[in-house]
Amino acid sequence: MAQISKRYVDRTLISRIEELLLDLLLNLADKKEVNNVLNELLTPTEKTMITKRVACFYLLIKNIPIHEIEDTLKISTSTVAYFKHFLDRSEVIKKYLSNKLKNDKLKHLIEDIFVDLFYGTLKKGSNWSEDKRIFYQHQRKRQQPMNR
Repeated sequence: MAQISKRYVDRTLISRIEELLLDLLLNLADKKEVNNVLNELLTPTEKTMITKRVACFYLLIKNIPIHEIEDTLKISTSTVAYFKHFLDRSEVIKKYLSNKLKNDKLKHLIEDIFVDLFYGTLKKGSNWSEDKRIFYQHQRKRQQPMNR
């Protein structure tokens, strides 16, 4: 859990600092630059905490069972339940991740069709063992909670 000082800081000052942080993050050019800035701004624990929170929200939107989320992310059932309750009341993060999920569904649909067409059926003259290996590897990948 992050430690926050109990000493009072003026609310307008906090708002200005938050605005500065957002400006800093929005003006970064690429993922590598964002990663470098976040590595310097956040401790490894804070970064892990934020990453797990986003992953939990994403898996909840994908309707992954709570116990799978708990096991995959190594977080407690009560934490997952809390995030589910938070997500149910949320408007912004739910909408953003739902849109992201729609794009992922299209991408995975195309990938599934490609794998089924080219590796799912055995063809005369092809390497059957290699085709089946690729097909089953794809099936296993699709069954993992983070890849749904």
